Amino acid sequence: MKPSKPVYMLPVVLLWSLLYGVFGGAFFKLMAVYELWSSSNHLHILQWKRYPQRSYQQFTSAILLGRMGNRAWATLPMAYNQVRQEFSRAPFPYLVILCNTLMALLYLPFALVSGMFRGPAFVFRNTWRRSGPACACVNRLPS
Repeated sequence: MKPSKPVYMLPVVLLWSLLYGVFGGAFFKLMAVYELWSSSNHLHILQWKRYPQRSYQQFTSAILLGRMGNRAWATLPMAYNQVRQEFSRAPFPYLVILCNTLMALLYLPFALVSGMFRGPAFVFRNTWRRSGPACACVNRLPS
């Protein structure tokens, strides 16, 4: 038979889970959003640095598609040469990094609120589960 958990520990565990759970949950959600934002931007910068030819081809193809519109396909080689002369290399991905930053800032308040609500429940479950063996040892001590 499992020893029952003492009732006098419940207020202490509840107070601890509220204090640490709210602040800890918000902090760890903040760190998670930062890590997601940082890794996403790092990935785009690495792709821009390591694969400049592929980035350049994607960039020039996108400009070429925009410029062609309803023109005849016979003018495609001339338009492609104009694009290659106008843009010698792919630009730094400022727009992608800016969009990632805006999305992270939009997601941040929801993540913080989620951490503030889920954090105390997580801390309470883990603390209450761990408090059993420690309290059982204290109850068995000789007086």
